Amino acid sequence: MRDELFAAGIIAVIFAIGAIIAYVFYLLTLQRLMELVSPKNRLVPPSNVWLMFIPFFNLVYAFVLYPKISDSVMEEFADRKLDTSGDFARNLGIAMALLGLGYLFRFLGPLALLGSLASLANLIIWIIFWVKMNQYKEQLKNSGNFAGISISNNPDLLD
Repeated sequence: MRDELFAAGIIAVIFAIGAIIAYVFYLLTLQRLMELVSPKNRLVPPSNVWLMFIPFFNLVYAFVLYPKISDSVMEEFADRKLDTSGDFARNLGIAMALLGLGYLFRFLGPLALLGSLASLANLIIWIIFWVKMNQYKEQLKNSGNFAGISISNNPDLLD
């Protein structure tokens, strides 16, 4: 029995470390995306994504951060004359914030199943949101156009 508990504890620690590493890479993606947005279009500084590491505060701050990131990216796309169709994952971010609150139901006895389902849905939406934010980051990085100013790929600019 004791060996089984020890093994379960080791698995839990490995899972927790893996989750923290994944979350760090997720927040790095958001920070790097916001760094590609010109300061005039940023509704939130890139470093503010790290506030999502603060327990319980992150449940409320998600409602502020995700829409601001989406709106900032939309403004940057508009300035760079890129395609601005869609909501830039704004609704996904709000859904993720709502489902994050649903996680609290896991600790309320009869509503534990609802909280578990909310956590599973949150995980799925988190992955989709992360992929979309990474796609926007890559589009901005590869656009070669910053705030409407075209950047030449010519290595002989001084010639």
